[in-house]
Amino acid sequence: MTEGTAKKGMSKGCLVALIVVAVVLLLVIILGVVCYLEKDSWARYGASKLITSIKTEVNQNPAEGVDTARFNAVTDGFVAKLDESETKVDEIAPFLQSTQAMFADQTVDSLETEQLLQLMIDLFPELEQLLPPPVIEDTTLTEDSLVTE
Repeated sequence: MTEGTAKKGMSKGCLVALIVVAVVLLLVIILGVVCYLEKDSWARYGASKLITSIKTEVNQNPAEGVDTARFNAVTDGFVAKLDESETKVDEIAPFLQSTQAMFADQTVDSLETEQLLQLMIDLFPELEQLLPPPVIEDTTLTEDSLVTE
């Protein structure tokens, strides 16, 4: 090159960097659009995984007064309903927010499991039929209970 001629255009390194940045930006935009379009599926997936992890915790470390058979029946039905339904993120969001706030302390007690059961039934009312009938203790007095020693 002589002094009189100026270099025109970008260098190859700048051109390659520009192309790489454009491709990465395009991929981020495509990923954002796909996630937005599939937000309902992501919400259902998140709710399903959250309930499954809570179910595992309840079964491994049941709190006093928790009926695990009852809890398992409803959670299994809830996960199945989530998988087969077209529930929207607007319907699942209050459930997820309540559940996350409820289990922020990483422990699951009997009150929280009852609240969770009610939240699941509120989202899918047909789950109420999965609840086993309540066990009623017989408190009637018999002859043997009246006998004193």
